[in-house]
Amino acid sequence: MSGPVYFVACKNMKKVDREAVRSGPDYDETRYVVTESSPDCPSMTEGMEEDAMYEFDESNWYRVADRWWAYVDWVVKLSNLVGLDGDMPEQDSTVAFRDIFRYGRNNYGTYGPVVSKKLAEDFALWDERARALGDEDFYYYYGMVRHMFEMAAEGGACWLQSW
Repeated sequence: MSGPVYFVACKNMKKVDREAVRSGPDYDETRYVVTESSPDCPSMTEGMEEDAMYEFDESNWYRVADRWWAYVDWVVKLSNLVGLDGDMPEQDSTVAFRDIFRYGRNNYGTYGPVVSKKLAEDFALWDERARALGDEDFYYYYGMVRHMFEMAAEGGACWLQSW
């Protein structure tokens, strides 16, 4: 966990009618994503079938932190912004950014198009308050992660690629 933290977002996915095998010779991570759900955040894959393979038109990599601890620090600041003070929201909570906070317990899973759209809306709604914090570094990554979920909200997905 010492390297940079990258997420990938894609848009315009279409389900592929074949078995989802990441290690297969026809699997290309620049064209396909396989749905992975996180046990702490089962709703995050909404809009995708479990363990299904999807082909997408376009993707983008997002370097959201230089180190894993820096990303965790950013998520804690996001939690503080919405009044959670680092606490974990319940799965049925309606708190903004819920699925980002719940994702971190297992550090894997696919944000589907429904959750990505909800998170993009949360980022838009909280933008002014995030900017008002006066923390330029926090707000820089806030904007990047917002863009990531806006892209995935266009019939796509988002997932952790490396850390």
